[in-house]
Amino acid sequence: QPIPRIKEGQMLLQQGVKTAIDISDGLIADLTHICHASHIGASIKKDLVPIHPALLTHFETECYQLALTGGEDYELLFTADKDVIARAKQSLTCPVTIIGEITDAMPGKVTLSDTAGNDIPLQQTGWEHFISQT
Repeated sequence: QPIPRIKEGQMLLQQGVKTAIDISDGLIADLTHICHASHIGASIKKDLVPIHPALLTHFETECYQLALTGGEDYELLFTADKDVIARAKQSLTCPVTIIGEITDAMPGKVTLSDTAGNDIPLQQTGWEHFISQT
């Protein structure tokens, strides 16, 4: 029963956020949409991605894959510089978690790495509307 974060999105806009999307197709898929539209790349640190305790309890081995590629939770994903993020954190009552960074490398691509900086291959990115989902 996700609740769209409309007020929070309006507050992000007031704080100077220029790129944001709700996570409906999966975190990686939706971040890829931002990267394509903005001609930038992104790097996610797997261990910084928040995992709901119920996901850890019931899907221990699949929890990261589900958190990275599952959708329909409608949390907001946004990019901004450090000053804007600091202002956003102060104005919002919901948690703001930095999970990676925007890069100039590989425009349109999202990469995933572990705590040691090793690349983790992406098996899937999330829901893709125009391909067969078998």
